[in-house]
Amino acid sequence: MGDRLIRTPEDEEFAEADEILSDLRKKADTGEGDLPWGDCLSRSWEDGVLRVTRSYATGSDASSPDVIIQEFPYSAHPCSGVGGTGGMVWPGAIVLASQLRARPELLSDATVVLELGAGCGLPGLAAASLLRRDGGARRVILTDGPEAVLTNLEHNARANEERVAPVALEVAKLIWEELLDGTTPPPAKAVDVLLGSDVIWGDRGPMVGRVARLLVRPGGWLIISAQKGREGLDTFQRLLCSSEEASLGPTFSVEVLEEEMNGEAFLVFICHRLPA
Repeated sequence: MGDRLIRTPEDEEFAEADEILSDLRKKADTGEGDLPWGDCLSRSWEDGVLRVTRSYATGSDASSPDVIIQEFPYSAHPCSGVGGTGGMVWPGAIVLASQLRARPELLSDATVVLELGAGCGLPGLAAASLLRRDGGARRVILTDGPEAVLTNLEHNARANEERVAPVALEVAKLIWEELLDGTTPPPAKAVDVLLGSDVIWGDRGPMVGRVARLLVRPGGWLIISAQKGREGLDTFQRLLCSSEEASLGPTFSVEVLEEEMNGEAFLVFICHRLPA
């Protein structure tokens, strides 16, 4: 009995997470779900911070390699100090990555893809993996604001650069307010595909819409995932379709899909920029 290992609270957390992931994998394998669940590659505690590295499937064959993501599962805790909500992959990011896998034609003509509020960067990295199949000069730009999030984004970009080559991965700081008031230049002009997951809440709906109308080229795409019922979604969609603010340029046509993830309803906005 003296040799029995004592289970720590961390062991209990790992066991619970593994049980949940195992259940999700079984659902995916039996056809109940078709989402790119992340396989845990490593996990460790460093300086009181849990670091987990996972592999996420992005396509149905080897032409689109899995992407490697480092996450901080407890980062949303206010005392974590490792990036807040941007330190982990949320269900909305998996929903968005799954949508890209299901509709690769949305990326078929893209040479510049930019992800807003990228967090760990799953949707943007999934796009890079899918773009890799076609070769050519492609750029995927992962953007966010907090320095801790950007540091982890840099780590994830480096971990995947050889996997997605020749697609170029870039990380850039982007504060939306500074972009809209002209104090910060855009990381790229004439973006072909603009991505965002869980970036709309409160009064940020119109802001995301204005950023999209500033960045997305005519004929380009905006693809946003959000938990159903989030405040700001109606005003976001109205601004995309409104011709009242002529200075914002062409409007978008908007298709809204409903998806389910872990028992929660999500909306996916697939928005096509109209010609100038």
